[in-house]
Amino acid sequence: MPTWFNKANLYTFGWGLYWLQGSLYSVGSLLSQFLVFSLLFISLYYCFIANTRYKLPVFFTGLNMLMALFSLYGVFLILGSDNIGIPKYDYLKGIWISLLPIYAFYVFFKEKQINESAIYVWICAFTLIAIAGYYYSERIFLLNALLNHSNKVEFTNNAGYAFLSLIPAYVLLYKKPLIQYAALGLSIVYMLISMKRGAIIIGVMCLLLFMWNSLKNVTVKKKMTLVMLIVFLFYGSFWFVQHKMSESLFFQMRVEDSLEGNSSGRDVIYERILNYYWNETTPIEFMLGSGANASLRKLGVFAHNDWLEIAVNQGLFGIVIFLVFVLLFAKNAISKSYDCHVRLVFQLSFMIFFMKTFFSMSYSDMNLSMTFVLGYCLAQEEKNEQIIYSH
Repeated sequence: MPTWFNKANLYTFGWGLYWLQGSLYSVGSLLSQFLVFSLLFISLYYCFIANTRYKLPVFFTGLNMLMALFSLYGVFLILGSDNIGIPKYDYLKGIWISLLPIYAFYVFFKEKQINESAIYVWICAFTLIAIAGYYYSERIFLLNALLNHSNKVEFTNNAGYAFLSLIPAYVLLYKKPLIQYAALGLSIVYMLISMKRGAIIIGVMCLLLFMWNSLKNVTVKKKMTLVMLIVFLFYGSFWFVQHKMSESLFFQMRVEDSLEGNSSGRDVIYERILNYYWNETTPIEFMLGSGANASLRKLGVFAHNDWLEIAVNQGLFGIVIFLVFVLLFAKNAISKSYDCHVRLVFQLSFMIFFMKTFFSMSYSDMNLSMTFVLGYCLAQEEKNEQIIYSH
């Protein structure tokens, strides 16, 4: 039996502590630098271990291709001479922080280093980290508003995506439905007050899939309990939206912008990026891209769309590799070889990842909670209807 004081829990604790920078200690401090350097080194080690000691699911074929692509372009960026006002290593660091933990968590779950009670504790910890991140972002915004003599007190908080990424993790709380739906309700509240329209739209779709699967896979007695919880959840969400609409002009504006199709200027960015890629690149740039962060270097903005970002950065070659990864991810998501709970986690994770590709950086901003549950699910044996922690 694994103990709490083991390499897997220490690794997870390290990442949790890293993501609490700003809330517990200064951003960019020596502690955060030590943590990220150490954890990325450990993650690279487990990437090697996963690829050499295990027969990996097909998902990892796409992930390996994607990691090799982004790492190669990231190294070229570091070695290059262009200066765009941000550290050159940020591109590679962001990719590695986002994707490498999947390998480590896969190995830890294969080795059964993280037990069922630890899963519950870490899901709770990820929720608290997301809440801390929300209030840190709010504090920074209000401080900047004060320094700029602004009376604006409401803004869109990117922490909404952290709460969105928690939804797949909550599937693993299926043995504790009251806690599961309380956690879902908490995430809904924070997604709404974060006012990130993308997170809210994807969140609604995820909740519908979550509830449909919950009702489909339980006995009649449990189904009645779940129906009551779902009704309560929807009623509470509706009441909260009505309350926010009545007291917040900014919330009203965000809702009206969504209904009117206002894209906050992203349609203009998309047009510029697409025009550059189609009309202004050389044949080599069209095929292989203009290098990491090319959208920022060439046009002064990020694309806010993974497909366009990769087209400019890595060209058609990168688009093909990214498409292969997405298709292999989808293959895992629809596979019937996994337990129903594992399959639902895959499906929710894929839905979040795929939908984010169209308006927010998915591959460079995969939340710790999602890498954790993906590692868990990928470690489950296919063609075996038992998960590690069965009923």
